[in-house]
Amino acid sequence: MYALLLDRAGISKKKGYIETDGTIRLYFTVKDAKSKLRRSRQVATRAFHELESCGLIVRRKQGLGRPAVITLNLPVGERRGADD
Repeated sequence: MYALLLDRAGISKKKGYIETDGTIRLYFTVKDAKSKLRRSRQVATRAFHELESCGLIVRRKQGLGRPAVITLNLPVGERRGADD
């Protein structure tokens, strides 16, 4: 799941979805995760929760059926490579 989000971060960066603090904004729904992972909704939801609890992502819900905004927290050694 994290690899998918990291790949999506590269696409989002190219499209200019960058926050004022320099972090990259992602839109990746549970439905998208379910489809890409070819797993159930419960497994996709659990994967998001695990990434959040480990501090690898931050999800900010928007409500009204809109997808959550996801911000990746890249490990320190990976930040340099993600900027390329």
